[in-house]
Order: sequence, then C-alpha cells, then structure tokens
Amino acid sequence: MVLVLISVWVGVIIFFSSVIAPTIFSSVDEKNAGLFLRAFFPKYYIFGIVLGLLAFLSAIILESALNTLELSMIAIMLAMFVFSRVMIPAINKARDMGESAKKKFNQLHLVSVILNFTALIVGLVLIYLII
Repeated sequence: MVLVLISVWVGVIIFFSSVIAPTIFSSVDEKNAGLFLRAFFPKYYIFGIVLGLLAFLSAIILESALNTLELSMIAIMLAMFVFSRVMIPAINKARDMGESAKKKFNQLHLVSVILNFTALIVGLVLIYLII
C-alpha cells in the first residue's frame, strides 16, 4: 500500500512538472497562467499532503517491514509539501506587489521549485528502497 501511495505521489509530481506546467506556460498568457496556478497549487499540495499522510499512516499501521530511514523519508516529503503549501500566500503576495517584490517572488519561487524537485528525488529513492 505504501509503495502505491508513494508511486502515485511521485507520478503526480512528475506529471505536474513535465506536462501541466510547460503546457500552461506555452498555451496561455502569463496573467492567465498565474490565475490557473493560483487555483491549482493549493489543490496540488493538499493532494500531496493527503497522499503523504496516508503513506505515513499505512507505513506505521500496515507495513512493519519499513525501517526508520524509509519512514523518515516519507516524513521529509510530507514536510516539504506542507512547507510549500504554507508558502503559497507569501508567494502570491510577492507576485501581486509587482516589480518592487520581484526579487522576493523569485526567491520564494526558487525555494518551492527546489522543495518540489527534492521531494521527487526523495520519492524516487524511497520507491527504489521499498522495492
């Protein structure tokens, strides 16, 4: 069960990064892309948080074969998604402030990209370890 949940989570991250984001930015103007992403990101992170919680609880309750490292990796992925979700209002505020907060927006956006990419790598390693 944990393997399925983590695999779905990793698949969602890959799908967003390789299909949804590039399609949005190549299909619509920047303003509409921003409107879409503001609606999308809270759902994306909540979905990941739910998958992470289910994976963590399943690991504790059902998968006694998982070791402390694997449980910690699930918790790390979960923490990265929670932190990213909490950052959304600050990212949006910096974006709304325009040029005066462009540097702040770029920094926050970079952090969110790094967290998303790191969660992907941790998830891929976790899948490898569980298999």
